[in-house]
Amino acid sequence: MPKLVARGPDGTECTIALEPSCAVLIGRAPDPRTAPQVQVTGAGEIRSVVLPAPSISSNHALVWMDEAGVGVRDLGSKNGTWLLLPSDHPVRMEGDVVLHLAQALDEASAGDEPSNPSWTSRHDFARALVEAIESWLARQGIQARVDVAARRREGEEPPTRIPLSTGEGLDIVPLATAHSSWSRSSELLWRWIARQNALFDAEESAREEGLILASRAIRQAHREVLEAAQSGARTLLLTGPSGAGKEVLAEVFHRHSGRAGPFVAVNCSMFSKELLRTELFGAAAGSFTDGKQRILGAVERAQGGTLFLDEVGEMSVEVQPMLLRFLDQGREFQSVGQYGRTQRADIRVVAATNRDLREAVRSGGFRADLWYRMSVHVVDVPPLRARWNDVTTYLESIPVQEMGTLRDAFSPEALTLLREHPWDGNFRELANFAQRILNTARQGRVDAATCRRALERGALRSTGSVPPAELQTNDTDWSSLASRATQAYIEDRGQAPLTWDDQKEWNEKYFKPLLFFHMSGAANHALPLDENGLSTLAATLAQRMQADRGTAAKQLARYLERFRGAP
Repeated sequence: MPKLVARGPDGTECTIALEPSCAVLIGRAPDPRTAPQVQVTGAGEIRSVVLPAPSISSNHALVWMDEAGVGVRDLGSKNGTWLLLPSDHPVRMEGDVVLHLAQALDEASAGDEPSNPSWTSRHDFARALVEAIESWLARQGIQARVDVAARRREGEEPPTRIPLSTGEGLDIVPLATAHSSWSRSSELLWRWIARQNALFDAEESAREEGLILASRAIRQAHREVLEAAQSGARTLLLTGPSGAGKEVLAEVFHRHSGRAGPFVAVNCSMFSKELLRTELFGAAAGSFTDGKQRILGAVERAQGGTLFLDEVGEMSVEVQPMLLRFLDQGREFQSVGQYGRTQRADIRVVAATNRDLREAVRSGGFRADLWYRMSVHVVDVPPLRARWNDVTTYLESIPVQEMGTLRDAFSPEALTLLREHPWDGNFRELANFAQRILNTARQGRVDAATCRRALERGALRSTGSVPPAELQTNDTDWSSLASRATQAYIEDRGQAPLTWDDQKEWNEKYFKPLLFFHMSGAANHALPLDENGLSTLAATLAQRMQADRGTAAKQLARYLERFRGAP
């Protein structure tokens, strides 16, 4: 008579003889009256087996035996049921059956998981996950197929289908007899996908609140802020230009830190050194002339939540030691007029600056010890000029009658101007530009000349010339680029160029694309993800380099194919 061995994640194990007339319900608190889909044809009795592990569902799995062999059904458990197959044994499951319920990952398998997927919206979320999983399965030597399944009605989803936040599901189907480690691999994928779902949900929530998350650069910054919040980071430093979205990301950190307290923002550039100390740490009644009431500082107001210190680089050097002590001494502080009376605040601190704090430390404007204290978690928020997809997504969010959206109103030449524009004011400048151009767009198509005038009304510099920083012709390091091209050739061919034909291939496919990319200033643009974006950027670079568009497109495509992501 075959046996069933049920194992919990904590090592708990139960062995039961399987009988044709009996089904076995396994769980933390199994109850046939509340378990769905427990009726089995020919089973006159349902026995209950308790495995008291917290990660096991109350009604976790059902096992029975009939003429076809042993049947196993996961009852919608949260942490999965994994079947261990004997070596070279048919899937009919004749003989003894070993089940792992809610199995914990061991340390060896937990370190290796699929690479971070890259999606841009809910439309390609599932595809991005499939690509990452398929690549990971291939590295593991696991023969399996990954299918995307549409949403079914409640109760019709197979228990092995991994749900996605988009309403779709992933079916991971082995194409050969699985190794005994398949249970660990399957659970790893369940947990990895759960994290991707959480990240997707966080991005969707941020979009609903107005944060534009279309470009890879800002999505990476958003992901780093999420990871810091969810890991329990107590201090976060956001660096980047004014108007790039640092305060919105600080609010993202607050929402995902699991804190019940409020989000309190203080602009450090708005107060003198005396007032800033009071604004931060408060003051006792009578500390100032006519100060009859106690002043509650931002640190106390943020109790249980997050304190956001905007423009921390402008903080007076006299106040910086007080902030350093507050961060160093476990959030202890003293209000003005309450010397010797120490208080403690349970808060997270997010600071933001548009200054180069490293340079400020070198020039004496910012304390080095405060920099080291605040730089445990640093997230660089990219400028808008490096986030072209964010610009177009914002323009697409503004409807224009008959034209569709504001982006649709621009001619190709006008879009090229927008892409080349430095956007020194970032989203503030973009929002103001959109308001200026909106009435014109309602009257018809926006040409390049009209677009240029609207840009110059709000820009700090003329749009007629490329900013000097974007052109790198004069300081191109030819020797370094030649070395990179040679190294890439060796990596691909296994040896350096030896013949004249080898040298021609090196020059055309390796050196020229590198040289064009750096001389044209392409590194200062968001790299395109589609053919339209590639064509638009190629046109811009061709004009700048006085080259024909075909040459620019070819060199840019070769660079992206071989060197995308390289420094």
